Amino acid sequence: MAPMYVEGIVQETTSHWTADGDRIVTEATVLTPDGPVVVSQLGGHVDGLTMRVFHGPEPLVHGMRVVVSAHRDRDLSQREHIVVDDVKVMAWPQGFVRTGPTKAGHYLYWESGCVLVRPDAAGTKQLAGETEFEVIDAVVATWNTALQGCSYMDIVLEPREEREVGKDRVNIIKFRDATWCRPATKHDPARCYSDVAAGITTAVFVDDPDSDRDGAIVDADIELNGKNFAISNEGVTLGTASCNADLGNTLTHEIGHLLGLEHNCVTPEDPDRVDGNGQPVPACSGLTDLSLVDATMYYLQACDETKKQTLEPDDIAGACSIYPEADDPGVCEQVPELAPGCCSATNRPAPAMLLGLATLALVGRRRRR
Repeated sequence: MAPMYVEGIVQETTSHWTADGDRIVTEATVLTPDGPVVVSQLGGHVDGLTMRVFHGPEPLVHGMRVVVSAHRDRDLSQREHIVVDDVKVMAWPQGFVRTGPTKAGHYLYWESGCVLVRPDAAGTKQLAGETEFEVIDAVVATWNTALQGCSYMDIVLEPREEREVGKDRVNIIKFRDATWCRPATKHDPARCYSDVAAGITTAVFVDDPDSDRDGAIVDADIELNGKNFAISNEGVTLGTASCNADLGNTLTHEIGHLLGLEHNCVTPEDPDRVDGNGQPVPACSGLTDLSLVDATMYYLQACDETKKQTLEPDDIAGACSIYPEADDPGVCEQVPELAPGCCSATNRPAPAMLLGLATLALVGRRRRR
């Protein structure tokens, strides 16, 4: 019964009913400087039920940095447990960050049970053959596979088409090899992007406190920078720029923006944000937590980087929180047409990322009277 202290980061938690069905117990693996230690805490979540001891120790969760006060004890079967007596939280885990909010405080989402995405048929000349389209297929499959079992959302690839980006309710993946700009139109000059961005996502969404669709995304386009970077796959490229931007790495990040996820840290230009756990989002400057720096939604990307190709638990949790299975609308369809003349645009600066950038076009939709 002598007290002991376990200090470290919670790596894993597993909750289960005891054999007699009397109580839920959580086994938490805490990574300490001397190696992992498994501690046992009363309470947890199993089979849709949560058991919580109020005025008891804080429940241990993945990613939490803690000092656990505990003692060794045995159950009536003489199995030894390290029993949690108290928990001091040194740092809360970083959760996913959603894009938004709107003026009324809502975060961005798609109304349909799917997002229809169409690759531009022109592709890129920096990858041989059909490589770029194979990578697009793989990135979409990565997201769809990860969300199975916790989310209804499905990313659906439509047939390729030569098409320009714009608010047309068609969500385009567009490669730009010659110029890193949205081209001029009859009514507007060319709009060029930051040279340090490997990709951008531009979303148009309802931003109207009087609308029951507030926060709904109506169009989102992804553009990939083949002007300032050599678009590559597995280190291979036909591009001549000095820095390779791995397509799978860049596109996996941008698809996260398309779904409504934001960067997992804030720059000085960003507003204060909270994550999915309600905790303040940390500053990007001086960030040393590798779980954040290595995450898919981290705001920086290095030359030849590939680590954003794989999704982290927070990325998956974020998408599943926005689109939980229980809220499945049961339809997969294109966003409905907005009333002509309903919209006015405002600008909000977006945080720059090294070799990647997310931008948002906010559209205030007035309710039809």
